[in-house]
Amino acid sequence: MKNLFSKITIISTLFALILGNLVVATNSGDACGTNWPKCNGQYIPDFTNINVLIEYSHRIFTTSLGFILLLNAILVSKKLKKSHAKSWWPLITIILLIVQSLVGGINVLLGTPIGFTTIDVTVSLLLLVSVIYTHTLLESPKEGPKIDIKKGAYYLLIITFIEIIIGAFFKHSRMSELLYPGPTHALINSRNFSQMIYSIHGILGLASILVTAYLLFLSYKHNNFKIQSTLLMFFLLITAIFGLITKISFLSPVTSSIHMIFTILSIAVTCLISADRKGIGI
Repeated sequence: MKNLFSKITIISTLFALILGNLVVATNSGDACGTNWPKCNGQYIPDFTNINVLIEYSHRIFTTSLGFILLLNAILVSKKLKKSHAKSWWPLITIILLIVQSLVGGINVLLGTPIGFTTIDVTVSLLLLVSVIYTHTLLESPKEGPKIDIKKGAYYLLIITFIEIIIGAFFKHSRMSELLYPGPTHALINSRNFSQMIYSIHGILGLASILVTAYLLFLSYKHNNFKIQSTLLMFFLLITAIFGLITKISFLSPVTSSIHMIFTILSIAVTCLISADRKGIGI
């Protein structure tokens, strides 16, 4: 299969993000303590503890992913050199990989400080964007109809990305706890500020759905990206539904996790549309 390793890299990166989301949802971030590469002082920890199993699996998989990302960036760079093409994306992937390693290491050593996980999520999502854009460099650009789907997808990518980061900060800083009765350990202990952050997150979520609806209209009108746009709308609607359920269910870990998983998938599909080199030309 053409460009198989590059596609495996994308799938692996998506899985790592989903696994990382599971770590956060189950509060397993501190299950292995501040040891690395050991877990609670052991190379083979107690896997009967589900939190240890989740956290240690995440550590092992992300370490393996680092080598996959590095190898993919090198292979793509070599292919681009042979075709005399130039792009910064493989180098950006390597830089982000280094930053991700540093952020992950600091997160472990400091015992997952409140709010710090947001930085981890940000860099991880940037890595996903970089990996997808790197993959599309292997495609041969083709001239097609000049429509605004790709341009709209760029805007959607920015809106959705900002929405995710704000939502991640709202959750990881524990400001979400301020909207409900009971004790809280929020990074910023202000209910008004918490409500403002949540409102901005919601407004951006609504904006992303409206932009996607426009992209969906264009895709069917011009017969381009119909499957991607339809899938994207489905993912965003599921994201919105589970976001609402999460609020109603007092921050249920299960619904919160599903909400984030579909958000990640939405980012991936948006990238595939905006980075495409075959449908409408570049």
